[in-house]
Amino acid sequence: MRILTISFLLTVISNLANSQNIYSALHLNEEREYKTKRPKTIAKTNIFYTKNGKQTLKEVELFDESGMFLNQERFDEDGKLTERLIHINDTVNRIVLSSTFERWTKFGYSKELTSYKYDSANFLIGIITKNNNGNIISRTEIKNNDRGYPIEMSVFDGDGNPFGKEIAKYFYETNKYVASVLTEDGRVLSSDTDKISYKNAYLFSSEKDVYNDHGDAIKWKSRNFNGTETNFEEEYTYDEYGNCTENKIYKVTYKASGKSKREIDRIFRKEYTY
Repeated sequence: MRILTISFLLTVISNLANSQNIYSALHLNEEREYKTKRPKTIAKTNIFYTKNGKQTLKEVELFDESGMFLNQERFDEDGKLTERLIHINDTVNRIVLSSTFERWTKFGYSKELTSYKYDSANFLIGIITKNNNGNIISRTEIKNNDRGYPIEMSVFDGDGNPFGKEIAKYFYETNKYVASVLTEDGRVLSSDTDKISYKNAYLFSSEKDVYNDHGDAIKWKSRNFNGTETNFEEEYTYDEYGNCTENKIYKVTYKASGKSKREIDRIFRKEYTY
């Protein structure tokens, strides 16, 4: 089951500073912005189709000499800068050491600084986020299994009060994990299923998740919050190096007659500078 996370994926990187969970920890160091030749920059145009019309947002991403994500700037429909994310990386072990996240909204300017702690095997074990004044606003403790995947995450506020706990169980044969949010007394509040690796998801193709020769999903299902499913299909265009330059996502509705109707949902475009 593929959970509807495309729009979330567009913001998860910039929101890591203030939204810690099993998903963000698991995918923090998973590099998926390009497939083949390393770009210097990627200029993105993201188009979303809603009942209220079309929304177009833009991003510019910069990569270091090792090919790791370095920084990102995001812009609204008027071209105004709304967010900036900067990473400090360990390019030898290919892990993120710290990040700075800035946001400009109608309420003003905010800045958060996040540091990531690893053990001797480079497994992520802790996260601390501070505000612009250097005060801790959240602290996260992580327990991992022998593969380095997070199995328990505890989040505390700046005063050390428990803010939430999440646990995870992994099913490697299907590339899936189940994450459960717990109450303070250990009861399961909610559970969700997602992929362990999106980068290698094509190795686990199924009837519900179908991939093309480039390893990109062309058919998949999402589970909505109310338990229903939505069908999606995707089309891709690639440059001469095999990096995706356009990704069109369609929402598919099936009628009782067996006929289907496709409706454009999102378009993601990328312009690479090599």
